[in-house]
Amino acid sequence: MQLDARQLDEFEQRGCLFFPSLLEPDEVVALQQAIPALLGRQGPEVIREKKQANCARLVFGAHLYCEPFRRLARLGRLLNPVRQLLASEVYLHQSRLNPKEGFSGGASWEWHQDYPPWHLVDGMPDPRCIMTSIFIDDCTAAKSPLLVVPGTQRHGLLDSKPHRDAKGYALYHIDHETLGRLAETNGIEPLIGPAGSVAFIHCNVVHGSANNVSPWRRSIMYLIYNACTNACTSTLRPWYQNHRDFTPLSPLAEDRL
Repeated sequence: MQLDARQLDEFEQRGCLFFPSLLEPDEVVALQQAIPALLGRQGPEVIREKKQANCARLVFGAHLYCEPFRRLARLGRLLNPVRQLLASEVYLHQSRLNPKEGFSGGASWEWHQDYPPWHLVDGMPDPRCIMTSIFIDDCTAAKSPLLVVPGTQRHGLLDSKPHRDAKGYALYHIDHETLGRLAETNGIEPLIGPAGSVAFIHCNVVHGSANNVSPWRRSIMYLIYNACTNACTSTLRPWYQNHRDFTPLSPLAEDRL
């Protein structure tokens, strides 16, 4: 898969490209079947919801210990567009599954940019990083979809308030006044589509999501591709948050899970 000139221009302007049903149904099933083992995993790489300790809020690093997700990270349908957008060979800085369990097991995420902790904590020099978002489940209006403020990557690194959760995951929230101003100009868009859809999102695009009060899970796997020429310099955070192998990723010989 190669992006055309129109798509490259759209990403430049909006910081986001969305492809419904980019994965095949059987590939989605393979990923869904791997989810229970990930959610039941014991270790520091699994961050639990504060008020529901039996619910995973984030599962980091699945590309390192789960075969379907290892192969997912090397799909040409994902790698080739990212390499075009970054004009570079890439490695995987981080992977994280946000399962968003139903009935508020999937708590909200405040408005934020992803780049600040990678820059300030992990030592990532520049925002040459793509948050590739793969819908493992259908993402509908009822299931608290990911919300983006398109075009906000053009504002650079915004002022944000640092916050560190109980497990040390650094977050930098955008204040409501700033968000209101950006939304008034750029709007807010929900990313809605069937399982297997993929969004390529610039790491400085402002985004967030509400509590999932539906009965249904809404899981998204985020593969954070960074340009190899933009490798992180800090070793402060552990392997599951700041992957230290900067070897360029090569696409699978066959573009299939």
